[in-house]
Amino acid sequence: MNFKQYLSRLVSILCGAHLLLSGLACTAANAAEPDIDFSDAAYPVVITPTRLRQSLADVPASVTIITAETLRRHGITSVEEALRMVPGMAVSQARGNDYRVNFHGTAAVVPRRLNVLIDGVSAYMPAFSQVEWSVLPVALEDIDRIEVIRGPDSAAYGPNSMMAVVNILTKHPKDVERALVSVTAGSRDTLNTTVRLATTVGSTSLRVSASTQRNSGYDAISYVGGAHDSTKLHRLNVRALHELSDGSSLDVQAAHVSGKLDDSSDLYQSTYPDQRIQVGQLSARWTKSLSSTHELKVDISHASTRAKQQWLSCWPQVAFWPEVGELYKSNPAYILAMLQGGPAPDNRTARDDQLAQQILTRLSGLGGLAALVNTTCGQLNQNGSESRTQIEFQDTYVASDALRFVAGLGLRGQRASSETYFGGQVSNNVQWVFAHAEYRPMDWLTANLGGYGEYNSLSGNTFSPRAALNVRLSQSQTLRAVVSRGTRTPDLFEQLGKWSYTMTDLSVPIDGATSGRLLAASEATTTLSSEQIWSRELGYLLILRPMGLTLDARVFDDRLSHLIAGRVAVSQFTPDNTGGVRLTGAELQARWDPSRRWSGWLSYAYLLNRDATHPEEMAQYSRHSGALGVSAAVSDAWRVSAAYYGSSGDGVNEVRYSRSDLTVLRLFSLDGQPGSLSLTLSYLDTPTVNVFLEAHRYYSSTYQSRLGIHGQVRVAF
Repeated sequence: MNFKQYLSRLVSILCGAHLLLSGLACTAANAAEPDIDFSDAAYPVVITPTRLRQSLADVPASVTIITAETLRRHGITSVEEALRMVPGMAVSQARGNDYRVNFHGTAAVVPRRLNVLIDGVSAYMPAFSQVEWSVLPVALEDIDRIEVIRGPDSAAYGPNSMMAVVNILTKHPKDVERALVSVTAGSRDTLNTTVRLATTVGSTSLRVSASTQRNSGYDAISYVGGAHDSTKLHRLNVRALHELSDGSSLDVQAAHVSGKLDDSSDLYQSTYPDQRIQVGQLSARWTKSLSSTHELKVDISHASTRAKQQWLSCWPQVAFWPEVGELYKSNPAYILAMLQGGPAPDNRTARDDQLAQQILTRLSGLGGLAALVNTTCGQLNQNGSESRTQIEFQDTYVASDALRFVAGLGLRGQRASSETYFGGQVSNNVQWVFAHAEYRPMDWLTANLGGYGEYNSLSGNTFSPRAALNVRLSQSQTLRAVVSRGTRTPDLFEQLGKWSYTMTDLSVPIDGATSGRLLAASEATTTLSSEQIWSRELGYLLILRPMGLTLDARVFDDRLSHLIAGRVAVSQFTPDNTGGVRLTGAELQARWDPSRRWSGWLSYAYLLNRDATHPEEMAQYSRHSGALGVSAAVSDAWRVSAAYYGSSGDGVNEVRYSRSDLTVLRLFSLDGQPGSLSLTLSYLDTPTVNVFLEAHRYYSSTYQSRLGIHGQVRVAF
């Protein structure tokens, strides 16, 4: 039996099962048979996986699409909460303004292996390899849809797209109302507002949005008793598209976010270490169609974050003594033994004994160990800034009906500045090239091959390839096989960190000085290499347009190695590349829109976390997770939607998550202008989240009430 005969036999078996399930006719995958439509019109089109516009049947990845309509129907108020719909996405809210979002979990203290794009521009900041979800520079009302690539996409977007990519696509200025006012208010002091104006002047379309966000966070956090984690933010977003006379276009976007994120992370604080933050992003994209088969694109962007975080703190005076700091750095166990009154450690040196004697002599002159309670108060800070500026060139070419290419190159400069975290300013440069080819030798077969090579001035070279075959079994069915490699480069802090705290304006001077450095300090001393993942995936896509059904299923085997693990704290800074974990499992997502009045969706993920070398790689792990939603139009004016989100919480000290939502939506007309009113009730079955600190340490964040409620009024003009 040759390959073609084998494929036909396989399709016949699948079609038999298909007939039993749906009662619809199914035809073998034979390109010569005229009753099979292999055109892309039968499939949704996405742009994120390869940078090419491709139908879901041809992309070398599993993709989840969340539309603006789905967000509105289910009363979703943030991007983070929307991602609970994605199979395999681990979403945990550590504090009111601190979301930990990981695809397949791992590295829960500071999630670093997922990239977030806003219209193709990364929101991933260079200093700490993280996405600040609370201050993303995009208004929820401006989102058209969210495309999530479930799996490594470093072949298209480079390092830091190691596990997944979230691309937030905003609305075209021509596609929005002239004016919009939206207000959302509810429990936990929630108040979100958006005002948007749009117009077209000549060849320029313009959209301007101003929005606010406010909530009070949790009711209790275990390490502080109460809670102090509220959010107050203001956003301004501008997007202008200009059609140039030569057939090219210019897309300019600007965003600014400012506000306050409440914090209470210092156990010695006298005032709260609240963070005042400003985020700016500016991008311009020039697109030129040289012909119907050839397009050039140039992207220029700059993003920056500035945080001012300073507070009054009171510490024991002994914490500022130079001899204490020196002994703590060389032999911290010696300091602990002195405090506990135990024997000196065996690994001490002569210098350690000399320092210990100096400390004891100094304490004796102040009345003995009782002097340890004497404190001094002063100003501490975690102020800092970081920025990234980049330019990228992209060339897309259609060689024939069977072959398409996209390729490009880019340059980025990254900087960070903080006396606390870096001892000043640090920087690095990154250059990259990428290419991807889609080849369709037959109507029923598509091959994707691509790669991304990068040079980082701190961590050297990386290369991320991907190869995939997509076989269209019939008009409605596709099989997919993908092999890819992803990477994450070490961030500026991991490579160049100098972490220490200097307290100023001391109420009690130390050795005559009104400023002093706390005993704990650390510095990066090891050159780290990039984290790696090899991913293998088998997928199946079914789209039955007459039934309004889309189903995507996959099994995967991801092997992560060279993970950056080890202690990263002000008292001990010893990261290394000894981490590893193997993630295997299966995912299923389905969308059902049988009519204009009914819609439903389902996601489920089964995950096995095996061979983890460090506890943090199992900190945010659920063997079972998923979500389910259904929406029904009761009449032309009323719609009711219900949803459930859950995860089993199998990680270290983790608890399960379970939430049920009910949303009622009412459409109305105000002097001829369309509007809507909605009310969402949420029930948290488990109102507590345990937040991983170390293998045997965690803190808990808790809501007093399991029930939440918020309503929205939305009027367009």
